[in-house]
Amino acid sequence: MKLIQEVRGVMTRFEPLTPKAIIAAGSEVTYDEIVDTLTAYGLDVHKVVHDPSRKIFNTYYADYECGQYATICLQGDYLRRAGQLELRNLANYGGICPALQKRDWNTYYSQYVPLPMLIYDFERRYKDIPAEQVFLIWHHIYKRIDYGNDMWTPEVLNYVLHCAPPSKLPAVDSDGLITIYRGMGELSQPPEWAISWSSHPGNALWFANRSGRGTRIVVARVRPEQIVAYFGGYAEENEVLVLPGSIKKYHYEDMIPASFGTVLPMLVPILLNYQFYGRQAKSMGYELERTPFHVHGISHTLRVLLLSLLYIQHSGDRLSEADQQILIYFSLFHDIGRTNEGRDNHHGEQSVELIRKKNIRVRGIRLSRREYQIAHLIIALHCVDDTVGEAAIMAVSWLSRKEKAHVVHLYNICKDMDGLDRVRFNGLDYRLLRTKYAKRLPLIAGCLLEEDILTPLDMEI
Repeated sequence: MKLIQEVRGVMTRFEPLTPKAIIAAGSEVTYDEIVDTLTAYGLDVHKVVHDPSRKIFNTYYADYECGQYATICLQGDYLRRAGQLELRNLANYGGICPALQKRDWNTYYSQYVPLPMLIYDFERRYKDIPAEQVFLIWHHIYKRIDYGNDMWTPEVLNYVLHCAPPSKLPAVDSDGLITIYRGMGELSQPPEWAISWSSHPGNALWFANRSGRGTRIVVARVRPEQIVAYFGGYAEENEVLVLPGSIKKYHYEDMIPASFGTVLPMLVPILLNYQFYGRQAKSMGYELERTPFHVHGISHTLRVLLLSLLYIQHSGDRLSEADQQILIYFSLFHDIGRTNEGRDNHHGEQSVELIRKKNIRVRGIRLSRREYQIAHLIIALHCVDDTVGEAAIMAVSWLSRKEKAHVVHLYNICKDMDGLDRVRFNGLDYRLLRTKYAKRLPLIAGCLLEEDILTPLDMEI
């Protein structure tokens, strides 16, 4: 978490670089070497700023007046090789940064100011930017930075947000209010002071999960005049900007937070079963997902297995031994016949055909012929719309009315466990989950994306 914060975040302390600071950082270079390197390009070491709270991206040459910035990596190889290019560029144009001199603010902040220094620079010259441009310039910076929530001063935010141009609004509910959502992690601002929300819960869930430690999804109802700007569309994250401090009433969705204190106790009781069935899944021919466009390989199968085991262990649903084994069986085989990565309403049937053709069996699964039929029915129908799948189950002649209702319940659980892993491509609308416990698991599902789920299969537990 600390590393992610340093990579995506900004500097918070701007102290002079001193011999003592270099020693404290464990650097292999000396203060004199840095002075000599900078002097060779006509640069002053007293304009170097250092943040001792960060391990990386913590030292920069920062001549604010001239808009001259360069990364100073406290390593000998960097100073003697790659770092020379940045310093040479500063010396080549000399004086004021060309983009700053032209007042080309987009180019200046996207190409010349390092990400950890963006807030530092913008807050010192935001009033130099024309009022009709300043909001969009700020928003571009704001979108690039993570974990900068409490770095912006209230005066700057108030000025910038009040300069926002008129904006189209999200859909208004029948009571005249607008529902907005916010995903929170361990480092998030309290909802009262949050700026960025979303009109779609799926986007909010993605933000909560992106750090691997999502803690909450917040839901608020706001008046149209509370919204400063709206960027509609999923690609724009359906972002809703509000003035900090303007939201007073909100509630949290009933979801289990993905904190260390929560996740570990949930996983410990299921690890042996995960190993037992997961090792068998590895031998079934699933490929390892190697690109962002390959999302239905072994990792997906193992995460669905984990989620199913979590459901069995913790949901409180009174499932029989056969029911539990059907869930595990579904996890292992629901995509075994899939041959593409797009929407495919037939890969469930193809999976069943492959299971039967190869007569695939799993050690530890002890089902009757009728129970195997139920498992195969669920696999065959898991990729079609709920109404179609449920209608097909209700039309099965060899099931009694009571059995049909129970199979529909198992069908809903299986579809939810598979659907929860849609967080991997930002495709989960948690409002559409069917079972009560599944609706509590989206943050846990997001947490699993950050875990190495293959290595534990080879460990001694």
